[in-house]
Amino acid sequence: MPRKRFIRSDSYPYHIVSRSNNREWFYIPIEEFWRILVSVLALDPVSSKLKIHALVLMSNHFHLLASSVDGNLGEPMEYLLREVCRRVNQVAGRQNHVFGGPYKWSLITNTTYYLLCLKYIYRNPVSAHICEKVEEYPFSTLMALHQPDIFPFSIHPWRWAGDWLKWGDFQALLGWLNTPYPFGLSDYVKSASRYRVFTLPKSRTTRKVPQELWNNLEAAYQIAPYDFEQLSFETTKRKAVPSGTGVSNHPTE
Repeated sequence: MPRKRFIRSDSYPYHIVSRSNNREWFYIPIEEFWRILVSVLALDPVSSKLKIHALVLMSNHFHLLASSVDGNLGEPMEYLLREVCRRVNQVAGRQNHVFGGPYKWSLITNTTYYLLCLKYIYRNPVSAHICEKVEEYPFSTLMALHQPDIFPFSIHPWRWAGDWLKWGDFQALLGWLNTPYPFGLSDYVKSASRYRVFTLPKSRTTRKVPQELWNNLEAAYQIAPYDFEQLSFETTKRKAVPSGTGVSNHPTE
């Protein structure tokens, strides 16, 4: 299958996933891999080109939610993966591939999808039964939302989501993140990231996106100290899309 044609954007974030070679566990301790990953993300060839919104490292892959400063996501991602690979092999004394092929990406074009993706990323360790609460997982940028000085790079809330992640009630945010999706609904979010433009699939029986997903998002909006409709959105009951966009919100994969 040919690789999907890249969509350039300096306005919308991407959900990025990069997996290990053969999906095996990374062959150095995860603590060391995390240290390398964070240090490379802080280097100028990456930090000057990407705005990091969220990062979670798992045993054989990582999830990155980030925006491109100039619309050229490929340049900083190529540097990131190449430099991480070089440093990991240097530590391990090996010459193998660290990552199993190109990273995967999905463009996120509205606030609803951004919040769904953010929750999915931070809940990955909980869903994998590694920990019981999102804040217990050490290989995540979550705590930087509460203590921004603990990382060598900044965590940027996406501008269309307002500053609620930065200025809102952190305990309320943790409560929302620690509230699991009803059974099976996290699969909808996972499926959405397979599209070039992040799009929730519809139920085969009802031909609609499950109402429980929207109900879950209402809890997230209640955390915000803002009225979202006062921001520059074209608002509807169930989603808010930045005005003036030329990006299609339909999957083309």
